[in-house]
Amino acid sequence: MNYLRHSFINARDFLKGTKDYFKNVLLMHGFMLFLLIPILSNATKFILHRGNIRYISFDNLGDIVLHHPWVSFFLFIILLGIVLAVFFEFTFLLLSVYFIKKEQPVRLRQLLRMTIQQMRKIRIETVLFFFFYFFLVLPIGSFSFQSDLLSKVKIPAFILDFIFENRLIIISSFILFYLLMIYLGIRFIFALPEMILRDRPFRLAVKESWYLTKKRFFAIIAQLFIITGTALTLTSLSFVIVIGTQTLVEHFLSDYALTSAVFAMTLLQFFLLIQIVLSTIAIFYVIVDFMDDEGFLPPIPTWFSDEKSVAKYTGFIQSLLVITAIFFGVGVSLYNRNYLTDASSKIPITASHRGVSNANGVQNSIAALEKTTQQFHPKYVEMDVQQTKDDVFIVYHDFNFKSLTGVNLKPEQATLAEVKKLTISENGQTSPVPTFDDYLDVADQLNQNLLIEIKTQQKDIQALVTAFLQKYRLRLEKQGHILQSLSFDVVEEIKQQAPELTAGYILPFNLVGPPITEADFLTMEYSTLNRNFINSAHRDGKQVFVWTPNDEDTMDRMMFYGVDGIITDQMGILNAAITHQDEMTYSDKLFNFVIGIG
Repeated sequence: MNYLRHSFINARDFLKGTKDYFKNVLLMHGFMLFLLIPILSNATKFILHRGNIRYISFDNLGDIVLHHPWVSFFLFIILLGIVLAVFFEFTFLLLSVYFIKKEQPVRLRQLLRMTIQQMRKIRIETVLFFFFYFFLVLPIGSFSFQSDLLSKVKIPAFILDFIFENRLIIISSFILFYLLMIYLGIRFIFALPEMILRDRPFRLAVKESWYLTKKRFFAIIAQLFIITGTALTLTSLSFVIVIGTQTLVEHFLSDYALTSAVFAMTLLQFFLLIQIVLSTIAIFYVIVDFMDDEGFLPPIPTWFSDEKSVAKYTGFIQSLLVITAIFFGVGVSLYNRNYLTDASSKIPITASHRGVSNANGVQNSIAALEKTTQQFHPKYVEMDVQQTKDDVFIVYHDFNFKSLTGVNLKPEQATLAEVKKLTISENGQTSPVPTFDDYLDVADQLNQNLLIEIKTQQKDIQALVTAFLQKYRLRLEKQGHILQSLSFDVVEEIKQQAPELTAGYILPFNLVGPPITEADFLTMEYSTLNRNFINSAHRDGKQVFVWTPNDEDTMDRMMFYGVDGIITDQMGILNAAITHQDEMTYSDKLFNFVIGIG
């Protein structure tokens, strides 16, 4: 109980001291977001362009390493630069909290100089451990060290869906691995602070952290949860109050709705800044406070000298800050007004994922195609095509029949005769595996356009695409069916052989922005999609489809971002969201801003 009471006292002190952290956190945040990240992003694109590499994904990493050694080398240098930059950020913020805890004023120049001094002590084992360290603390989630450079290190929603889709062994293994990472993350939590604040050698710092956390594991967990939970609760409550007040203004004082919304959005941005500060600094506060409570926080180094501010520059700096604040305020107000009055919401192209809506049938089955088409009328039915061993195209998603039929056999290693013996069981229904010819015949009879995903594993891509186009090219163009693939080479081959067909490239995640491709559209997993990616793709003349948002709030946000198409498992919800999109209020846009950060 004493630990809990002490944790709540620490949470109160942490929140009271928020103003002390603002300057340094926001300076570092701004430096990373507006300077370093654009530099690293553009450098990456330049290297890929010079190496004539048009994309980065799971299917070409091996090729880059084997056939583009110089590109691999410079990409490694950028990766190393990212690690060092995050180390710099970590050290800078840790020192900031340390001096605030010691109640010792310190100037920005001194913090930067001390941070650089620590950077000079880095050895290869330090870099390797640092990389490992953040791999460990990432599972701690919202109360771990938040860095803009690590913001894209996340598990896409489709992988989590795969993990938690009725697979007991995978779920159990994932949870155990997750808990192990949290445990190791806490046990090593003091290693880097020991190296930075106490100048401990690498091996000794790791050993001491392991020893210091042996009997304090749950106390540290409690402090992290209570401090960050309290901060998150307060900022979330602030969001609710602001958006709720805006809703009341729109209902009772509609003439002032836009003015109120601009002011409300400014307030939300202020609270988001507070949230950034709190989420960034929380782990440093817990570390430094815990080291202080346990008596192993070092005293201020003897070499530190307290530099007084130069009085003659004070007036100039204050005037400069006032002018900057005015320009910043005007810019924010204009941005907020444009954001709130932006009519970018468009009616997206609708597509039923694997031809199923709300589990109304067996995925990729003809029965589901008929039912979904007649009930929900999607613009496209998204479905999957694979080539069998005897060169017949069938409609099936997975690269093994086992999950849906119980037979351990890969489509590309099976003959059509073997496929016809299989029965798919899903959603309480059964279905044979259809051939693409039969599926296409039914779709054309229903006048239903298809979004055809061509899947491949070991097949020769050129031969696969050639065989597919020789048989279906004219029919696809005539009926308005379109194509897509997770294989970049498949899409490029389609556009080379049949440029008149519409084809898209599926990106499983967003690392360096839109690829350089002949594709007509890009399909992105919704949890990693943002407005910047959509705007970049549109500037390149590419449409953007998103898969698979299945709730109305996420669909609304995707439409407000400006996606051109939505692929979903819930066509009924999507149709309703499209019907209601003209009813989007300012408070709805503010909500989208908060949950999607614009």
